[in-house]
Amino acid sequence: MSRIGKTETFELKVGHILAGNKGDYLVEEFLGEGSYGKVAKCSKLWSQEYYAVKIMKISRAGRKEFETMKLIQDLDPDENHLIKMYECFTCRSMTCIVYELLKVNVHDFLMNEEQLVRLCFIRVITQQLLKALKALKSIGVAHCDIKLDNIMFADLDDMNVKLIDFGLAEEAKELSTRTRMQVTQFRAPEVILGLPLDESVDMWALGMVLASAFFTRENSDWRLCTPEEYTESTGEKVRRMNHVIDFDAITDQHRNMYQMHDDDDHKAFIDLLKRMLDVNPQSRITPSQALEHDFITMNPLTFGKPKGLYQRTSGSARAQTLKSYQIYMKARDHKNIYKPTKEL
Repeated sequence: MSRIGKTETFELKVGHILAGNKGDYLVEEFLGEGSYGKVAKCSKLWSQEYYAVKIMKISRAGRKEFETMKLIQDLDPDENHLIKMYECFTCRSMTCIVYELLKVNVHDFLMNEEQLVRLCFIRVITQQLLKALKALKSIGVAHCDIKLDNIMFADLDDMNVKLIDFGLAEEAKELSTRTRMQVTQFRAPEVILGLPLDESVDMWALGMVLASAFFTRENSDWRLCTPEEYTESTGEKVRRMNHVIDFDAITDQHRNMYQMHDDDDHKAFIDLLKRMLDVNPQSRITPSQALEHDFITMNPLTFGKPKGLYQRTSGSARAQTLKSYQIYMKARDHKNIYKPTKEL
C-alpha cells in the first residue's frame, strides 16, 4: 500500500491510499470510469466503513460538483432520495468527493431481470424520484442528467433508490441554451429547440426513464422474437402491430399482449406519463402535482383484482406494494419473448 499525499502526482491504482480531510481511504476496486475520471470503492482506514470516492481529473468539474452538493446538504438525503456526500478533498490536481456506497444502478438491475418490468416496481421508484425532484426544485436546482444509470439502489430489499451524479447539475436560474445537459434520448424538447429552461427538464427526463423501463428492454445481447418465432416457441399466437399509429395504441397492445396490469393501474400510469412528457414545459406536471396523481396515491397495485377497489394510500401502502412486486416477479416468467441476437 502506498499513501498519496495532497501534492503528489500519481496514477491511481488499487492499493493506493488517498489522504482525506476526515481520514485516509484505501482503494479496493474501481466501480466505473469516464471522461471525468474514476469512481473507486474505498475502505476508510481504521474503520469498517466503505465509500464510493469520485476522483476527477478536471479540477474545475470537481469543484463545480462539490459546490452543487453543498447546495443540497440542507436537504435530508435519505428522506429525499439523494446521494449522501461526506467530504471533498484534493490530491494534486485531482478533486475527490466521498459519497455513500450504493448497491447497483437501475439500468444494470433491469438488465439482470428475466421478467418484464411491472408497474408495482415502477410506482415504488417513481414516488421516490418525485420526492427527489420536489426537494431539488425547492432549492432551485436542476439535476440535468437523469437517466437509468444515475438512479441507484441504496437497499435492494425495500427497493429504496437514490438520485446520483450531480456533475451536470445547475441552479435553475443559471440554465441557458449553452448549458450542457441530458443524454440525447432523454433530452427535453425545450433543450433541443433552444428555448428558456427550468427544473422541468428533469421531469421530462424522468418520464423518459419510466417509459424506457416499462416499454423496452435495452439489452444488446437479445432481441424481441418475431410473431412467428414467439408462436413456435410458446404455442401461443400473437397479433402483429403493423396498425399501431399512436401512443395509446402502443400501450394497449403492450398491456394486452403480455396480459399485464389491471386497467385502472395501467391507465393511471399512462396518464401520469403523458403529463410528464408534455412538450410544453409550462404545462408539464410538477413534482408536487405528480406526487398527488392517482398512480402514486391509489392503493397497492394488485393483479387480477376487480376494478373499483382503490382508495387513497395509508402509511403501509409502499410496503404492501413492494410485497406484491416481490411475489409477482417470482411467479411470472416471460423469458420466451426474447431471442439471442446471434440467431439474427
